[in-house]
Amino acid sequence: MSAAAFCDECGTALHGATACPSCGTAVAAPARPSRRARLSRRARAARRHLRAVARHNRAGSAAGLVAAWFNIPLVLLMGAAGAFFGGVVGLFSGTLGGPGALDRFGAVFSVLVPMPVDLQDLLPTAAVQIGGIIGALIGIVTGAAQMAWLTFAGFWELLYAGDPLWPAAVFLGQVVTAVFVGALYTLYSARTEAWRLRLAGGRRPSRREAAWLVPMMRQAAHRMGLPGLPVLVIDDRRTPNATAGVAHIVVNQGLLEFLAYDREAVAGVLAHELAHWHRGDAAVMAWGKGLAFPLYLAHTFTERVREASRWGPVRILLWVVLWSVSATMRGLVVPTHARYWRACEYAADAAAARAGYADGLHHALGALRRTFDGARDGWDQTMLATHPPTELRLERLERAGRVYPLAQDPTTARVITRPDLPLPRPENN
Repeated sequence: MSAAAFCDECGTALHGATACPSCGTAVAAPARPSRRARLSRRARAARRHLRAVARHNRAGSAAGLVAAWFNIPLVLLMGAAGAFFGGVVGLFSGTLGGPGALDRFGAVFSVLVPMPVDLQDLLPTAAVQIGGIIGALIGIVTGAAQMAWLTFAGFWELLYAGDPLWPAAVFLGQVVTAVFVGALYTLYSARTEAWRLRLAGGRRPSRREAAWLVPMMRQAAHRMGLPGLPVLVIDDRRTPNATAGVAHIVVNQGLLEFLAYDREAVAGVLAHELAHWHRGDAAVMAWGKGLAFPLYLAHTFTERVREASRWGPVRILLWVVLWSVSATMRGLVVPTHARYWRACEYAADAAAARAGYADGLHHALGALRRTFDGARDGWDQTMLATHPPTELRLERLERAGRVYPLAQDPTTARVITRPDLPLPRPENN
């Protein structure tokens, strides 16, 4: 629905009137933007997204590019194979059956790991002589290190042996291919966003919803100095959530209901999402995923098959072959991206607070924390979390001269003004 269909002051539907029937504000006749204006707006948005991609999440982009295009899962897989064989042979090498075990495991190793290396090369002399637990530990470490290095460096050494210029050419080709795939995926994400949101259940706001939400969005954008507005999409799911895309902001009905249609709290959430939209965070995330697209595809396939199949030969074989893909994603790529996503949340909170929405956002986060912010333990909940702990976000929104009680009803409580008890602003870590 066009934003010009509502009064800028009170949000009343205009129905083509030149003055608001509620507050009397004069309204200019809506005019359809010219083709040149639309192209100019798209060009400005594209430049903003390009700047965001170039400036933000460089570590996550580099991690995804290296992991997906320079064989990191294969290096990890072969390193694990070297650790296994090195540990087993190191365990038996110092015993009476050492020579026989070394020959038999060498035959198996040559079949399962077709690499130009003998099993004896994975073990230093100390491991062969000592054996037992110490020999196994030495074999695990040296076997993993040597197999991983051979897998990574052997390819480049073969290229260099053929022509000293080939390694540089292949390296450049890999980077160019990754950038091309990342650009295509980012463009796909931007151009199909509206279609994908419709398939996911998104819809245009009704007249009543637009009359209430659009003026708040417009006011927040004006305070924040934003060039225009994204398209508002309503999702009828009852999960309290709001997200910002490349060109859209999605608000769940569940969020409005959970916040009891509190105008201040909802406006704070909208300002937060507008900050995400203006920063181009969705484009940066799409770019990072596109750079590692082959790895994401393999990881998604692995997870889907694992969830669909029971424990059996197929699932076990899949785990043996593709566990290194999941390990690379969960141990390197996703944690690096998640660190940037958490920083984005702090940055969007700060932008909303600078525009005067600190109290409303504080109230909204306080209400959501009681039900949806749980404890964090383990790698997944700590290193892969896309949002910081809500309590730390609340702390950064708190202002000096106010008391923010810890034990309070988040659906009704408000901050208490106490100039006599200044509260220092916490430092950003």
